[in-house]
Amino acid sequence: MHKYLIYFIFQISVLLSDGSFQYETITELEGLRNGPDYAGGIIYYPVGIESEIPIIVMIPGFASFISSVDDWGGYLASHGIATMFVNVNNIYFNPNYRASALLDGIISIKLENERIDSPLYQKLDVNSVAVSGWSMGGGGAQLAAQQDQTIKTVLALSPWLENQNDSFSNSTPILFLSGQYDNIASNFFHTNVFYNNTPMNVDKLLFEVAGGNHYTVCSPYNNELMADKVIYWLEYHLLNDSSNCEQLISPPINSSLFLTNIECNNFILGDFNQDGVINIPDVVSTINVVLQGEYTNLIDMNQDNFINISDIIIIVDIILNQ
Repeated sequence: MHKYLIYFIFQISVLLSDGSFQYETITELEGLRNGPDYAGGIIYYPVGIESEIPIIVMIPGFASFISSVDDWGGYLASHGIATMFVNVNNIYFNPNYRASALLDGIISIKLENERIDSPLYQKLDVNSVAVSGWSMGGGGAQLAAQQDQTIKTVLALSPWLENQNDSFSNSTPILFLSGQYDNIASNFFHTNVFYNNTPMNVDKLLFEVAGGNHYTVCSPYNNELMADKVIYWLEYHLLNDSSNCEQLISPPINSSLFLTNIECNNFILGDFNQDGVINIPDVVSTINVVLQGEYTNLIDMNQDNFINISDIIIIVDIILNQ
């Protein structure tokens, strides 16, 4: 009786951790490209989302399979992020090959935006792409972002690199997650070093889970506060949404080490130039953003994830009624 109660409580806790979207998968048997630089591609994607869907491509670690980290697939998809998993063609390959696999995976998931028979046809935000990996995969994710400057951010899960100096080249915002007692990718030789080597002008955050090990970061369900930080981070860097910035940078109660260089700036919605007042220059800036097809949450007045004529009208109304 007790074991069924424990199982029920566990299932409820998992459901409460998930986001609001249902999700489904796309496999290579269903038309997903089989890239030459990776093996076993699969996509988890949210169902029923109206805005363009951001992308993350993830890869497991040394001698490991996608199943070791695929809990992140449904979790991230339930929060509105299309999540693709790839693996290296040989599970013993080093981080350089894992970087190549991630970059090839990006090609494949972007092609889903163009494949007419894909459920993701014209639904992806191909300009909002993240990469992630666990262990050697986390090392590969850093290398992939160094090679492709269009990648918006990196999620490095207990990352491992053969050469620590490679992390000096990090120029993409990186969230580092690790376990306190990791005896495989020791924090003193890997995660902490990579964080310190990443330049101070690059957004970075390190969350070391108290009591955790090398495998703690493999599933969002191992630690809810860790999983929350991932969502806040991806909101901040993929969606340009800083509404949860304070929660992102607040040290969690279960961290043995928590570091970040991010500072949250409180802003007035519509005040593009952040001078403390909404006026004509903000209207001009909004028009320019619309013409250039860009996005910033500073002037997304109706919070629909688009900048368009509706936002211009709202800002003008605010000015006229001041």
